[in-house]
Amino acid sequence: MHIKQVRFDRIFDVQERTGDFSFEDGGWPVYGVNANGLTIPREGAIYAVAFAEAGNWEKVIGWRDLAESNVEIKRSAWSLAIQALPWYYMIIPVPFGITLAVPVAGLMVLAFGAFIYRAAWRNRQAAHALRDVHPAVPPEPGKRKPSRLAQSIWALAPLLWK
Repeated sequence: MHIKQVRFDRIFDVQERTGDFSFEDGGWPVYGVNANGLTIPREGAIYAVAFAEAGNWEKVIGWRDLAESNVEIKRSAWSLAIQALPWYYMIIPVPFGITLAVPVAGLMVLAFGAFIYRAAWRNRQAAHALRDVHPAVPPEPGKRKPSRLAQSIWALAPLLWK
């Protein structure tokens, strides 16, 4: 899980029905963010965002407006379990007979319980991590600090081009 502070300088292309929107963070646009299950952020707000994969907006776990204390999780453990439930029905061991069906069904119930537990644990970890984020002083809108690579190149430039 990765936590990042994001400033929503400008929000555009808002689709209320689907929860899709686009935004700018420091002059850099991000298109097609799906906030289904979350509230669409307000312009100028600074959020702490929890990602399952760093920077992948399709894998957002949840976020918190740093001006408030409540954490929003995108999908609860039960909604994830209900979404995965049809896959478990496809594995029902009907052709194996009753002697093999009962143990396989028991293993399926255990696997489904482990899936729910893992999703709940991940959501709980994300909520704790988001509550621990304190607002930092954000950079001015449109101005970002150069990367270390850019700083190194600019520092070595006078030596290289005399």
